[in-house]
Amino acid sequence: MSNADMDIEMPNLFGLTLAEMDAIMSKRSIEALEEVGGLRGVARSLHTDLSTGLGRSDIESNFADRIATFGTNTYPKPPAKSWLHFFWEALQDTTLIILIVAAVVSLVLGILSTVGILHGESWVEGTAILAAVLIVAVVTASNNYSKENQFRSLNDVKNNRTVQVVRNGDTCAVSIFDIVVGDVALLGTGDQVPADGLYISGQEMTVNESAMTGETDSVKKSASQPFMLSGCQVDGGSGSMLVTAIGFNSAWGQTLANLVTEPEPTPLQKKLDVMATSIGKLGLSVAILVFVVLVIYFIDSSVRGFEGPWEWGKLQILVHIFIISVTIVVVAVPEGLPLAVTISLAYSMRQMMTDNNLVRNLAACETMGGATNICSDKTGTLTENRMSVRQGWLAGLEFDKDRPDVGDLRAPDLDPRLLHLVHEGIALNTGATSYFVAPPGKPLEYVGNKTECALLVFASELGCDYKQLRKTTTAYKSIPFSSARKRMSTIVPTKPSTSSGSSGGGAYRLYCKGASELVLQLCSKVMDASGNQAVLQQSQREQLTAKIDEMASEGLRTVCLAFRDCADAMINSDKGVADLEHDLVCIGVVGIKDPLRAEVPAAVALCQQAGIMVRMVTGDNLTTAKKIAQDCGILTDGLAMEGPDFAQLTPEELDDILPRLQVLARSSPTDKLTLVSRLIHNGEVVAVTGDGTNDAPALKAADVGLAMGIAGTDVAKEASDIIILDDNFASIVKAVLWGRSVYDNIRKFLQFQVTVNMVALTVAFIGAVTGKGTPLKAVQLLWVNLIMDTLAALALGTEKPTADLLYRKPYGRTTSLISPIMIRNIAGQSVFQVTVLFSILYVGHLIWDVGPESSVEHYTILFNTFVFCQVFNEINARKINDEWNVLHNIHVNYMFVVIWLAIVVLQVIIIQFGGDFVSVTPLDVGQWFSCIAIGFIAIPFGFLVRLVPVPKPKSEGSQSRYRPSSANAEELKPLQAKQSSDDDEDL
Repeated sequence: MSNADMDIEMPNLFGLTLAEMDAIMSKRSIEALEEVGGLRGVARSLHTDLSTGLGRSDIESNFADRIATFGTNTYPKPPAKSWLHFFWEALQDTTLIILIVAAVVSLVLGILSTVGILHGESWVEGTAILAAVLIVAVVTASNNYSKENQFRSLNDVKNNRTVQVVRNGDTCAVSIFDIVVGDVALLGTGDQVPADGLYISGQEMTVNESAMTGETDSVKKSASQPFMLSGCQVDGGSGSMLVTAIGFNSAWGQTLANLVTEPEPTPLQKKLDVMATSIGKLGLSVAILVFVVLVIYFIDSSVRGFEGPWEWGKLQILVHIFIISVTIVVVAVPEGLPLAVTISLAYSMRQMMTDNNLVRNLAACETMGGATNICSDKTGTLTENRMSVRQGWLAGLEFDKDRPDVGDLRAPDLDPRLLHLVHEGIALNTGATSYFVAPPGKPLEYVGNKTECALLVFASELGCDYKQLRKTTTAYKSIPFSSARKRMSTIVPTKPSTSSGSSGGGAYRLYCKGASELVLQLCSKVMDASGNQAVLQQSQREQLTAKIDEMASEGLRTVCLAFRDCADAMINSDKGVADLEHDLVCIGVVGIKDPLRAEVPAAVALCQQAGIMVRMVTGDNLTTAKKIAQDCGILTDGLAMEGPDFAQLTPEELDDILPRLQVLARSSPTDKLTLVSRLIHNGEVVAVTGDGTNDAPALKAADVGLAMGIAGTDVAKEASDIIILDDNFASIVKAVLWGRSVYDNIRKFLQFQVTVNMVALTVAFIGAVTGKGTPLKAVQLLWVNLIMDTLAALALGTEKPTADLLYRKPYGRTTSLISPIMIRNIAGQSVFQVTVLFSILYVGHLIWDVGPESSVEHYTILFNTFVFCQVFNEINARKINDEWNVLHNIHVNYMFVVIWLAIVVLQVIIIQFGGDFVSVTPLDVGQWFSCIAIGFIAIPFGFLVRLVPVPKPKSEGSQSRYRPSSANAEELKPLQAKQSSDDDEDL
């Protein structure tokens, strides 16, 4: 529906129509905006308040009028492909087209022979081949259609995120899909603009609009530059905006309407495409040889028995030979290889969602399985991100909530001037998107930055109404916290009632909070318990430093609170906020506790057992970082150092310390990027976590970038490959598990398919050159192709991961897809099957006494035995690493069991009822027992094959220079127990 149509059909309930709003935003003209009354005029037209947002009436009506007039914040999707599209696509396969043409020719010749025009074979073969091709196309189309639907549903989840809005005066988090026109949205550094809108107010907000305009320079938002475009990134400052256009009507929505994106093939898919091409060429060569040999036999028999004129019915024999040759190509080309990857990835992506891993990049599924290093953040990933102020030093007063002998602070015990500084220094020098709610009877819920939320709770306990302070005080300037500066500063006007006494005079006050040892260096004065300033003596500085170290040694994050008063001349000069961060007055230092996640020590130990080096990369104090790293088992006998020291090292020095580096504290985004880049340069497969905007380069550089779903900024999430929805390190371990599972499932399918290929090609070629014709007929080969391609891909590609996957080393960056163990298994099973089939081919008619050699009954036994060899070898293929129990957990994979039984049932139907259509004849009970028994021998024969020793591949398990410490067996038990129970259910 066009905008004009909507205006005609819908009554105008607002002062501006959708078309008028679209005209203002598309022109991005201040003059056009002023014509409707500017920002406030638009707000009046949209019935919203720039401070309190949409009112209660809108909320109670569920925004029905707004949605009816302006639509929803959902973007247009490329039209879904129908099942018929995939069916037609399946029929475009070149070999299938050739087979269809040949089958049609055979069918025509067969019909002509049936009505007596020509002499030759009947029409059955042509019809059977067309039916088989139809079945193959239907199954392939159904698979691809199902896969497409899965990916589309996962994309909906991937594109969802939360946005902070103000409604009825309260700040709340809503889904981006639930934003409506008239909402007041709050944005901070790293956020993606969720809709088109107008800038209301903020602190030094700059927006990178290159995604929409192509201009690389960031635009500073102000009253003269108010237009906000959806899809752009806030790369500095914070602020609020009035939403004016959403969904299809926004700039981003209109851009998406013209885009149709197809997922890029993953590295594993590309590798398998190359392998499939190579196997296909081998099959083509064999098919050509078979065709040539059979034609020679045909010519020889025709010449020997030449009597009278040429019979055109013999042409059908040549067509039959051609069909057999083309069918061999169809069987040889392993279309199932890329299909198996797609099925396994689609299945794994869906299952990983339940394990709190949202996959944004398909390649990450497989790459994560080969990770040799994980560089993890501390806060929220290794810890619970459930922060609270537990102890500290405030203007000479020590407090410790966990020690009754020290006690806690109470507001009445503090000087009012000191209390005011604490209230303002926390309430006004924290992000607007950070707040907490207290649901009745439930724990506090933190929204936004958890460190800031802990400080807000601390201030509230001291009597601060931080929401009211924020409403009544407007910040003059602000520099948000960044991992590079490790502090935040805000300048606010000084109220007359508070500008004396402790303030020292001045029209403005700068509040600063951040990393304690860094902010303390900027302080030259200190507050005392009476609310007065005093020179910060060296002894006091040492006392504070000792207190900071004491809290850090207990694993607490330490934050220093400070301020200074500034005269008008200082504020109005050319100096920025950062230039005023000196000669500060120290208010105090608080220690914030963030408990270690209970499951992390076992998860870290499991990674180390799996050959993965886990490193902590954090912005925290070195002492704090070391304590947490020791508690979770990361720091054992390795090296811990600070970012500034790390940054001074040469590449050669880095290479020397990297094998021992386990903790990098006070690190900057540049340090993290350097660490990741150097590890990759040395051949490591690196996964790295990140949550901030400045982490984006490291997330992009890593083999797998892991963004935090709760604490992560939109920029970090956009740069990542996987979003960890619960910010939990244990979820990262599950991503490793699924990655290894994907890789193993592909190897299982590869082992199975290559075996079938080798046997089918060998039997077809040897049968042809020894005068046995084609023991396996065209329709039979197409059935085998269906078994080993689509059905086997479904069965083996959906095997669930087990804990055993984490008890071997990573497969590394350069490991071959086909391991020496797989080569041995393929060779062993191929030799067994070829020996059995050749025995049946040459002496089977004598063993079963089935009449003349090469009779239909003889070849039916051959075909049936061949299929059951594959049926039981499919069970063998479930294990590719010398495991003895090939039935382990087979009941967990319902897909495998159902498909396996379906193949058996269909094979019985084909043999007993296929008749001339499949070139078979019904078998008796004894013959059935013989075929199944011979096929079953593949399983015990597989045990014997496993006794043959093979060399361990050099690249597997030994690539990494960095060997993690051995995991403690006791630490592994909790996760092992949980993992075992998960294996029996659904991991």
